[in-house]
Amino acid sequence: MQVHFWGVRGSLPAPEHHAWTYGGNTPCVEVRAGNQLIILDAGSGIRNLGRQLLTARPDAQLEINLLLSHYHWDHIQGLPFFAPIYRPASTLHVIGPRPQGEATLSLSGVLNDVFRAPYFPVAASQLQAQVSTREIGSLADFTLGGVRIRTCPLNHPQGALAYRIDHEHASLVYATDYEPGIPELDRALRRLARGVDVFISDAQYSPQELRGLRKGWGHSSWEAAIALAREADAKNLFLFHHDPARADNELDQIVQCARAAFPRTWAAAEYMAIDVTRAVPAVSTRVARFSQRAPVNLPVTIETVQEGARVRDDDARLENISFQGAYFLTQRHYQPREPIDVDVALGGDDPGPASRPGRDAFRLRGYVLRTEPQTTNGGWLGVAVRFPGKRIISTSPPAPRRVEGRRVEGSGVERRTSAGPAARPAPGSDPQEKN
Repeated sequence: MQVHFWGVRGSLPAPEHHAWTYGGNTPCVEVRAGNQLIILDAGSGIRNLGRQLLTARPDAQLEINLLLSHYHWDHIQGLPFFAPIYRPASTLHVIGPRPQGEATLSLSGVLNDVFRAPYFPVAASQLQAQVSTREIGSLADFTLGGVRIRTCPLNHPQGALAYRIDHEHASLVYATDYEPGIPELDRALRRLARGVDVFISDAQYSPQELRGLRKGWGHSSWEAAIALAREADAKNLFLFHHDPARADNELDQIVQCARAAFPRTWAAAEYMAIDVTRAVPAVSTRVARFSQRAPVNLPVTIETVQEGARVRDDDARLENISFQGAYFLTQRHYQPREPIDVDVALGGDDPGPASRPGRDAFRLRGYVLRTEPQTTNGGWLGVAVRFPGKRIISTSPPAPRRVEGRRVEGSGVERRTSAGPAARPAPGSDPQEKN
């Protein structure tokens, strides 16, 4: 079983800078099990998934199973922008609970409402794909091509369903948009998640928010998710449905706190992938983020400070880079939030000391977001690094009108050329370090 996250935010998309690391699209998760393509929810993340499906197999006869947890806008808003539904070669099976409410009382009615003027210019009858709908009960148990699907009801305004997907020896539970506190519903979710390999759980609010003004709004917290994962003996926990106002650095801190109580915890991020076929599921990020990161594949030298001494790692490789961060492979483990320097040598495959005379190189300075075990074969680890926008640290101020050694202003990037290294200024002598 292979799992990919395409949208991880809740309530509404978050395109702001503070959400670029984990992503700002609303819920969409792709699951590949056997020969089945299963999509969990159709938030705005499904748009990029649709583009990827058509790019990878432009002439393929696509058969897609879309499982909807419920019909709040953030879980269906991407469906009109899902490119495969405009191709005659596509077949889309939409599966979900019977809607609760007064306006629309059927799943087919929900689809008609999504594709209806004045909200959207294309009617459902004009879609080119073959589209079918299937309503299921709150305790459904059915199969899709040998993949077993089970559900249970969740505590959420107008209701919602959790899904469990089992194939061969791999299992996943998708439980978004639920609030703990109703004993019978909590028991049902624990039963559904019993011993699951991957538990994707709503964690939109902080524990304080859940006890305060957000109580009754139908969402969970990271503390409540951990408690349920422990009670269900789940093996891996992925916090999901992040609040759109939750900044990336806040999610970093939540993961650190959560791992102290439940070590195999992650905050779901767009383009994060999970290989559930292994005894210990492998978690990785994709090599490139669409329109955000560029693949580079360069040797690098990494420096950290341990017990006051600088420690070098000469065997790492930079995989991709953006203005906000980078992703590299190494065989050493780095701690979250650990300050880190990455020297990238240009014009050769030997990383070497980047400060060596005659060497053209630049240095990336930031901190570790996460280290992902078993990202690749051979004991390599994937490490994501963030460049703080205000932490610009240079080896020296540039000389007036001098080309050599000038610093490239940006998020944690400095440029060094054949002029060689210069002395580091005394702490506080660079006014930009005070910001």
